[in-house]
Order: sequence, then structure tokens, then C-alpha cells
Amino acid sequence: MAQVRVRNKHQITIPARIAESANIKPDDMLEVSYSNGVVTLIPVARKKRKESAMAYAGIARGIWGETTLEIDAALNKSRDSWER
Repeated sequence: MAQVRVRNKHQITIPARIAESANIKPDDMLEVSYSNGVVTLIPVARKKRKESAMAYAGIARGIWGETTLEIDAALNKSRDSWER
């Protein structure tokens, strides 16, 4: 059985082998409970992370228009408003 030391601010470090076995990663949340003299840490279900920036491709589709002519017109109008 692994032992950990409680630090000044009641912080503990989970041993690497246990964290790896439980698939606990940095910034994961753990629920903490105490009952009958036993402290229990339970990982909270992780939000699924996007795997790459490409997961966001196309999120602005249609903002400046649907066709290349509409997009060019919107960009030119925006550029004309710039101070020179």
C-alpha cells in the first residue's frame, strides 16, 4: 500500500503508478468523500477534448457570405472602412 504525505495546504501527490492505473491526468477533477474513517477520491467524468485544431474547421462558414463574390464584397466593404 502506497503512502503519501499531507502538505501544509492539505495537498497530496498521487503516486505515479496509481495515477497511471486510474488514468488520472493533470487538471482532472476528483470527487473527495469521507465516510467511516476512509477518504475516497473518485475521478469525475472527463469532458471529451478536441483532438486537433482541424476539429474547428468551418465553424465560421457563412459569416461573410455564401459565395466568393459575397465574401469579396464583404471584405472590400470592411477594408474601405479602415482609416488610412
